[in-house]
Amino acid sequence: MKRPILIWATLLAFLLLGSACSPATPTGETRPTATPLPEGVVKVTWWTEPLMGSNREALLRDFVDTFNAAHPGIFLEVLFQPDLDRVTRTAVQGGTGPDIVQSPGPAFMMDYVEAGHVLNLDGYAAKYGWNERIFPWALHVGQVHGHLYSLPLTYETMVLWYNKTLFDQHGWTPPTNRAELEALAGECQAQGIIPFAHANASWKAANEWYVGMFYSNYAGADKVYQALTQQIHWDDPLFVEAIKLLKDYMDRGWFSGGRENYYSLTLTDHWGALGDGTAAMKMEGTWGFMHAPIYFKDTGNEWDWAPLPRLRDEVTPVYDLGIGSTVSINAASPHPDAAAEVLDWLYSDPKRAARLISDIGGGEYVVPIPLTEEDFPPEVDARFIRALTTFSAKFAEGEYGYTTWTFWPAKTEQYIISGIEEVWNGSLSPEAYCQEQQRLFAADLAAGKVPPIPMRP
Repeated sequence: MKRPILIWATLLAFLLLGSACSPATPTGETRPTATPLPEGVVKVTWWTEPLMGSNREALLRDFVDTFNAAHPGIFLEVLFQPDLDRVTRTAVQGGTGPDIVQSPGPAFMMDYVEAGHVLNLDGYAAKYGWNERIFPWALHVGQVHGHLYSLPLTYETMVLWYNKTLFDQHGWTPPTNRAELEALAGECQAQGIIPFAHANASWKAANEWYVGMFYSNYAGADKVYQALTQQIHWDDPLFVEAIKLLKDYMDRGWFSGGRENYYSLTLTDHWGALGDGTAAMKMEGTWGFMHAPIYFKDTGNEWDWAPLPRLRDEVTPVYDLGIGSTVSINAASPHPDAAAEVLDWLYSDPKRAARLISDIGGGEYVVPIPLTEEDFPPEVDARFIRALTTFSAKFAEGEYGYTTWTFWPAKTEQYIISGIEEVWNGSLSPEAYCQEQQRLFAADLAAGKVPPIPMRP
């Protein structure tokens, strides 16, 4: 999951929990296990990432409590773990760990599958009718060697965030193509407004957001799919041109005024700049629904979002598909059938899912089932509903691109993040960057490290 909020959530969790907590022990349980459990009741454990305050209460109230009330023979216990991936991996590799195994995404889950640490879910998919309720792409990305092992816990995409008040004042509209984007960025710069509030001091992996977006919106989602399946290579001229264009935007100072600012500004700095109108736009993920209300509050400004513009006329823009987390059943679980009941509770009721999404906020726990406007509580922000229903419909039709943190293997992804800085700094050419990406990707593919890639329609 590539979202900077997790850095702050983890840091705050450690501060709140204190140094006395062992990093290898799940913490933060706020619904204690009944002691002892009534006869015949089994306990299912799930370790998940830290959630703060009302978000944590929303998960416990909307999901845990409703599940336990509806399943008198099962007691679900959710524990919040600040170092989730490391602690879960250590426990599962040792033959223990939670019944529900949560991972950062399909590429991470593949290691569990290859080691035999998670269960084949084919039988449960048939029993609960997941094929009819869960999007086909969501089932596809959880398959390894033709069998289902994981389900997405949340999915996300990249969009264009903008200061609507600033746009209204200047008579601007969200750009839909490269010409409009560059004209608007040039006008912003001429007026002393930062075109894009981008920076990576709080989250270096932000680098890959822009690489992925430029691949999708310049080369196109079809070309990205062909490269992920190695019908073409990552040093194809279209990918090289996309990286050249990304470097050009950085060289023009459109990203927070230049490289120095990009490398030094924090999340508070760049979201704050968008909120107060110092900056006009930001290309970032739907986790921005967490940040926008915070950084626009008390500024007198309004925010909104729009699709990312095409960067080449031949390209049809799509929303890139990202998976923030996956869930599976631990092969060592003493109660796999009960754990499957927990998983099914996530995907079985659109209104309950919409309530959980709304109460947690920020685009978390967006499970891959069809959602309509009527599923959401009436008080939910219309911009949020518009986003989720739009993505839900497009992804249901198979109209999507591919995010690097979901569909690129780990070594290649890490190079995307680190190597692009060499390109921006001028020590590596776009051609050499793409060539090295192809070399690493081919090695990862040969080693079986590339996650399942859902087909383009």
